[in-house]
Parts: sequence; C-alpha cells; structure tokens
Amino acid sequence: MEMEKNLKERIDNILRTPALELDGNAYSGKYELNNVKSIKDFILKKLRNKKGYANLDTGDKIFISHNSAGKLSMHWMDGNTYQKSLVHIPQIIENMQLLEEAKPDKENSKYNKYSYYITSVQIDYELHTILSTVGYTEKGIYYDHNVFEGTPQEIFTKAKKETNNSKFSRLNEILRKMEKDG
Repeated sequence: MEMEKNLKERIDNILRTPALELDGNAYSGKYELNNVKSIKDFILKKLRNKKGYANLDTGDKIFISHNSAGKLSMHWMDGNTYQKSLVHIPQIIENMQLLEEAKPDKENSKYNKYSYYITSVQIDYELHTILSTVGYTEKGIYYDHNVFEGTPQEIFTKAKKETNNSKFSRLNEILRKMEKDG
C-alpha cells in the first residue's frame, strides 16, 4: 500500500474522526475476563477467519493468525478495558486509521514491515485510543494492540512527555519523526 498522505495529514484526520462506540458488555457469554485460555479460544474460534477483515482507510485485508491470537490474549493483565476491546477486533480493524508504516527494528523479524493504526473508541462511556500493530509478509496480520485512556489528542500529548514509558515508545518515535520532518 502506498502512503498517499503525509504523517501530519494522517494525524489531523485521526484527530477529526469521532470515536467508535463499542459495547463494554459485548464479551459477556463469549469469553471470561482475566482468563487467557478463554480469551485465546474466542479469538481463534470466532474472530480468526480465512477471508480477513477489510480496513476502510487503506483497503488492506487484515488477518488474525494463531500467533497473534496468543499475543493478544497474553495482554489480559492490561486491564478490563483492554480485555473488553478484544471482542471488537473486527470493528477496530475496519475503522482503524493508518498512522505510520515502518521497517522492523529487529534484523530477524518475521514481518517485512509494520503498520501502526489508531482507533478512537468509547467503551463503558469512557474515551480510549487503541494503537494497533499490523505485521506484513505476504499479507497483513493483526499482530497486537494497546489501549490508552483518553482521546488521540490527549494520547499524542502524553506520548511526548512519556519518553521512558515503553507503552508510549512507538507513539513517541512517530511523533518525533513528524516534528523532525516539519
């Protein structure tokens, strides 16, 4: 996929996009909170499909792999909002907006490139920002996501200050690049 907009234009677009409203109780009856096996089984059996999910922003087809299901379920310690967001991965993939593409940091990465996407969501009447990571080889794999409290504007502002917080490291790196490029 070719990057048609520059980083500042993509961020401006993200900031103007209204939050996606997600039902905080949609997980109920599908998986148990704080239960890695229950969460992973749900992702594998109900969200992983051969057709993938189309992203409206880029047109890319994005898939959930066995490995990514494991990675996503292992973050259960990131709290209930994170766990509640997992049932909504198809809507998140569909509505997420491309923030940046990057080459892998590691030499032996299994992906040729990574794309980072932002989705503004409202869960349980609270605003959150989801930073999704998609790894690309021959197809896009929904690799991981982080859930931050607050709007994208608040998260971008906080990321500039949180230089030693690993959760904000990718956002901080992207924002520094934007400032450097003007």
